[in-house]
Amino acid sequence: MNYLAHFFLSNNDENLIIGNYIADDIKGKAYLDYPTEIQQGILLHRKIDDFTDSHSTVENSKVLIREHQSKYTPVVMDVFYDYFLANNWNTYSEKELLAFTNHIYKVLFKNINHLPTKSQMRLPFMAKSNWLYNYRKISGIEKSLTGMSKRTNYANNMNNAHHILKEQELALNEDFNQFFPELIDFCDTEIKSF
Repeated sequence: MNYLAHFFLSNNDENLIIGNYIADDIKGKAYLDYPTEIQQGILLHRKIDDFTDSHSTVENSKVLIREHQSKYTPVVMDVFYDYFLANNWNTYSEKELLAFTNHIYKVLFKNINHLPTKSQMRLPFMAKSNWLYNYRKISGIEKSLTGMSKRTNYANNMNNAHHILKEQELALNEDFNQFFPELIDFCDTEIKSF
């Protein structure tokens, strides 16, 4: 799962939103340096990733693109699943997508001093180009993955991944809609246990 899904799965809790946003920039036990409520968001992010990476339906999706994306298949699939969340948004949320994304940026900017440097630096670019809202378009996915491709030190084909998204869209969308309700239930249970 990529940014949009992590934010959605935060259940509109500001601390979980912050923790879910910064989690990839917080390594190992460094999460313990944050307030308990933000720690919960970081840990939720990690649990979401573990649940997703080990799910058979997600593995089925990966098989469809692995030949095209090789070792970057999990990264690309995370971005693809945000595309499907954005395009199935009304199935999962009563709040309009643009309003949701604007709310997320407000929460993050309000708390920018609590974010690690890397997360702070990313946020203005994310908001200015409205990455979250533009995940609903193939062109937004292409832009996102091309940016990732340039920031990666190893040879990759992420800048061309949008072609395989077009080719496999129906099958991947079916996988997403089979998987995502299970992930929602998983997160609801995890959040209740905090």
